[in-house]
Amino acid sequence: MKEGFPRGVNFTPVPDPLLASLLEEIDSMNELKVILRTVHALHRQRKVPASISFSDLYSDRTVAGMLHASGRELEELVQSAVNSASNHGILLIVETDGMESQIFLNTEPVRRALVRSGMDIARKHYEPAETWASTEAALDKLDAITFYEHNVGHMTPLISENIRTALEQHPEDEVLLAIRKAAEANARNWNYIAAILRRWAIEGRPEELDHGRDGTAERDLKEDRSDQFYREYLKRQRARGAN
Repeated sequence: MKEGFPRGVNFTPVPDPLLASLLEEIDSMNELKVILRTVHALHRQRKVPASISFSDLYSDRTVAGMLHASGRELEELVQSAVNSASNHGILLIVETDGMESQIFLNTEPVRRALVRSGMDIARKHYEPAETWASTEAALDKLDAITFYEHNVGHMTPLISENIRTALEQHPEDEVLLAIRKAAEANARNWNYIAAILRRWAIEGRPEELDHGRDGTAERDLKEDRSDQFYREYLKRQRARGAN
């Protein structure tokens, strides 16, 4: 790696608090390493809620290498790191009947999805004081349903259900960005938004999200392909109507 990262290298998004106030509170290098490896594994699943088991971490060659341990010692180090991350409110450990406990990233979309699926979540009310890089970053983000109403149009029960389903299948930042791109293309219907999300599920996350922007960020004209996608979308719709 002396040459640096190669062109086109993939990125894994990390929650901002983990790189700010929470980073100040984590005093264990093992905990930080396990958190980052867990976030990477969860992101690769591309679903909400994504989860991994303790066994997944025990059998991960990178985990064993970075902790310099094996066997029972490795298991104890992983358990200690995950439990500490849970106490910090970063990871969520959910006990499942007849199965090994599952580890989730402790985000609001994940908690909502788990509650809807009937899982009993032991809620931890750990809310560290955040340090923000800018005043704008500290502003509350609009949830997907409110963001749709503000940017696309009137909310109906069907659209509301479509958004909730999308949040179970896609990361929240992708749903927000898809809504924004639909508004920018003046394609104010859910089918267009769903088509964008399907494309990203096949082609991979849009680069602008991995660079730290989300659905509420300002438009980047150099990277925005919404107009091109809208033309392709209309072409496909006309072709379907002709068949």
